[in-house]
Amino acid sequence: MWFGQADSKRATAVGGVGGDAAGDPAGGVAGGGRGAAAGGLGRHAAPGLTAYLLVPRRDAWGKALMAPACFVAAACSTGHFGGWARFTVLWLVLELLIYQARYQWNDIVGVDSDLRHPEAGARSRLPVGSTPQARRRSIGLSWLTAAARILAALLIGWLTGLTGQVLVLAAAVFAIAGSYELLRASRYRHWTSVRVVAVWLAVGLGYLVRGGLGLSLGGLAAGSAAMVATLVCLGAFGIMFVLLTWALEATSYCTADDDGRWHARPELAAKPHLAALLRHVGEPLDGAGLPPGASRYCGGDRVLRGGSRLSAPWNLALLAASASGGVSGAALARPHAAGGAAAVAWIVAAVAGLAGGIVLAWRRSSRGRWTVAAGWFPVLVAAGLLARPGLPVLAGLPWLVVAGLYCMFCSWSYRELVTASLGRQR
Repeated sequence: MWFGQADSKRATAVGGVGGDAAGDPAGGVAGGGRGAAAGGLGRHAAPGLTAYLLVPRRDAWGKALMAPACFVAAACSTGHFGGWARFTVLWLVLELLIYQARYQWNDIVGVDSDLRHPEAGARSRLPVGSTPQARRRSIGLSWLTAAARILAALLIGWLTGLTGQVLVLAAAVFAIAGSYELLRASRYRHWTSVRVVAVWLAVGLGYLVRGGLGLSLGGLAAGSAAMVATLVCLGAFGIMFVLLTWALEATSYCTADDDGRWHARPELAAKPHLAALLRHVGEPLDGAGLPPGASRYCGGDRVLRGGSRLSAPWNLALLAASASGGVSGAALARPHAAGGAAAVAWIVAAVAGLAGGIVLAWRRSSRGRWTVAAGWFPVLVAAGLLARPGLPVLAGLPWLVVAGLYCMFCSWSYRELVTASLGRQR
């Protein structure tokens, strides 16, 4: 059982000493507070500073697989596998150096809110210790290692003759990161609905960098239908992925009273881009504050398991990814159709993908969603046959990836998400 007095006491005890025992400078009183707040997550030791500096985001491995998947799909489509060595170098530079430095920037900017996060003990974030001196040391070392990562990326680019490509990747990642951090900056206190939506849309841009790297080195032409449709699908997929994550994360800032009514913790007020998603999870939220009787932690609730309205932001992103994924698959499957026949094939594939996304979003059970995901795959393959493909199975793969991730997230709570991302066991 996740909750209860005995579990809470154990969490407080372990959270208070577990950090230091595990080499985490963020232990002590702060660790104990987080353990109690999270209802037991303090027993999952956060990474020590050395481990963090080596790999800042241990839970980002899923995103790192996007570029190789795009390269393989594009190379299968074009038959151009000759760029694998250059792709491997640029991919490792992007994921191990450039993106990890970007994550360090994000963690430094959000260090205060990360420390107060109800699931701080289970998230891979910058450990800063319990004293001002330790905090300054951790932040300084993080800045130093982030700068070293960028210099190492440029050095590898120079040694391999890929300086231009490395510069383009670094510029793209940090330009997107700068825009995102500017939109979220707390000094801009006035949040409007436009700003919230802009933050939601900005999170999908990084997926274009990863996907574009794999697609271009896999031989896809810049203006081809396969390239354009796949990039649109990747952007929408990224938005859906992050919004589903944020919808679950928003629940970790809530507690419920004995009547089942949810109450938001004060920390949620600083994250309007998360708070705006709560209205779509179908739980009654009382905005009057946190009463003494609200004690049940909501981050363990599987709020998406029963489905959500089609107008929910993540469902709109799902529909965009489903429609573009249908076209992407048909265009990647080595089509032989041209002209008007190709246009008809793309339209049919888009409609088939969109219809599958609508049916998927309408399902109200986990089993129903997985059934749709598996059952609609051959529908996409059949739709792609209009383009006379050489590799028909590719026609359904983009849609299947989108649907599979949607099904997984709808089956999880935020607590299960953060522990599953790090491969941790209860």
